[in-house]
Amino acid sequence: MSLRDSLAAVLRLVRALQGVSKDDFHGQLDPKHVYNVENAKVSVTLETLEIIASTLKVDPLTLLTLAASLDRNQSHEELLRCLSHEGERLIELGIAENWSRQFKNGALQSMPAGRRTSPEKIKAIVACRARGMTQKETATQLGIPSSTVNRIWNRASES
Repeated sequence: MSLRDSLAAVLRLVRALQGVSKDDFHGQLDPKHVYNVENAKVSVTLETLEIIASTLKVDPLTLLTLAASLDRNQSHEELLRCLSHEGERLIELGIAENWSRQFKNGALQSMPAGRRTSPEKIKAIVACRARGMTQKETATQLGIPSSTVNRIWNRASES
């Protein structure tokens, strides 16, 4: 079972047990989309989960933890204990102290782009391509992600 399947089942059950129809989402969600979410045909976005949870008058985290406990085949209480320990570990790493630096005037600050691929790596990728190697072979030989090889490979094609 996947978490998406478990969440679909939890959403379907909560909605049915509360007597809420697929049409009761006040124009915020199309009934067909609710059907697709409840049948695990699509992944749910955070925004969609918030709308569903609000309509069902349930915290979205409760829905997620119930689904996760079903998916992991453990009790809800066991999962909450594990999550509590994990949360404490992250707090100890400094999440709380560093939280405010992620926002400016209430808005999430964007992060700078990642490291650039070095000119040496670019030359090595282009050389592998010229030798007739595949992208996968190139990524393996150079020990770099295949997405990086693909990006450089495509740029070389455009040149």
